[in-house]
Amino acid sequence: MSIELDIPEFPYEEPPRGITCGQEPWNGVLLMVDRIPFRTGDTVTFHVTVHSDGSGRIVAAQTQGVVSISADTTSVGWTIPWAGVLDTVSQGSISAFYTLAPADGSAPSTSQEAIVLYSRQRPDGTVCGPDN
Repeated sequence: MSIELDIPEFPYEEPPRGITCGQEPWNGVLLMVDRIPFRTGDTVTFHVTVHSDGSGRIVAAQTQGVVSISADTTSVGWTIPWAGVLDTVSQGSISAFYTLAPADGSAPSTSQEAIVLYSRQRPDGTVCGPDN
């Protein structure tokens, strides 16, 4: 089973390719994959890295989210957590890719990486968060 994997998307990013206070990242940041024929029993593992720089070189936090597909679908989502991940930096970037392990036991596939700029810094210099 060879599937060309679509790049993951941050559906609520603000142009140009950014996650800011307007998305309230303390509620998590949604990561989606669409237009892929996922089958019951497949496993999708999202790999997320938060960087303290915009170029994606300085790692601040990493996490994984595993989604077990319970019904045939073409869309899978996972929310990147705030605590210990998104709260680690006030400015930087988020990169993400995913692997698909098919239920039929065929070889896993890996997507390309998506990256968005990430900033919790308001224009007045204050940092947004759940308590401010």
